[in-house]
Amino acid sequence: MFNVYELFNKINELKPRIRLDVGQPDIPVAEEIISAAIESLRNRETGYVSTAGIPELREKIAEVEGVEPEEVIVGPGAKILIAAEIAMAEKIAVISPYWNAYLLMASQFGKDVTIIETTLENAWVPEVDGADADLLIINYPNNPTGRVLSREELRSILEVAEDKGMKVLSDEIYAEISFKEFTPARDLYDNVVTIKGFSKLYSMTGFRLGYAISSKDEIRRIRKFIESTVTCVPPFVQKAGVKALELRDKLIRTVTKEYERRAKLASKILRGLEFYEPEGAFYLFLKVPTDGLAFVERILNRGVSAFPGIAFGNYSNFIRISLTSDRLEEGLKIIREEVECALQ
Repeated sequence: MFNVYELFNKINELKPRIRLDVGQPDIPVAEEIISAAIESLRNRETGYVSTAGIPELREKIAEVEGVEPEEVIVGPGAKILIAAEIAMAEKIAVISPYWNAYLLMASQFGKDVTIIETTLENAWVPEVDGADADLLIINYPNNPTGRVLSREELRSILEVAEDKGMKVLSDEIYAEISFKEFTPARDLYDNVVTIKGFSKLYSMTGFRLGYAISSKDEIRRIRKFIESTVTCVPPFVQKAGVKALELRDKLIRTVTKEYERRAKLASKILRGLEFYEPEGAFYLFLKVPTDGLAFVERILNRGVSAFPGIAFGNYSNFIRISLTSDRLEEGLKIIREEVECALQ
């Protein structure tokens, strides 16, 4: 199994001048969010708190998401909440291309995994009828393709899940960074665990703050996992989360607009090459005329980093470009030049 984190560490050592590899937003964290964390620290809010999250944050999440506070649990990053669901499942089904960590976690917990392949030629739309699992993981807007399913495309997946009695884990970490109408899975199906976080829209990657939304019974099951592993999220981090949600509408207007601008810029610079124009998130999954890992090495020699398609499934002739650099245009032009060179 390809471990993208090993490549990430190698890229860090090489220090390329244009970083288009990791999903680390380059838009700074809002000053108000930082101030909220500092104020909380100065108020000595540094001890243990409730595993499920401080009431103020759970209530604010519930207000924003249109659910009850008891249907929300806070975790130290979205990843631990995904891990909780994978740990509690018997068999996992994952739609490919996928975030590498899903399979790393499934391997860690010794779970059987069914991979549901999708293709660029079929616009990355999955057919889940053959899935044999009790937990289906979906991720839209998708990392790495930028695909956002229409309401009807999503409904067709969830109908199969219902017929098969599958729980659905909907990783919606990029939900607010959507350039077209986005439908949350829980709007169409009851047996859903929605995972969201503060790393992408709010750029709060280092804060390690995420949350899950589901039925009260499911939240209690996740709570037991969190109690036995990480205990709770620091209160000063949660206070920063409260402030972030107060800024949510403003950031959706400004941050999402900026990522949409970048997606359009990337699509323009790479026009004529093979990719699906991003509809959300901040990635572009590009088909290259050679082995993707070799292509990544090739552009690294020119000071540009990206991730190979094999980090996301059986896509050896793809690369993922992260649209998160103030030198994006220069990096994209170098990538285009190398694609054209490889075609000669």
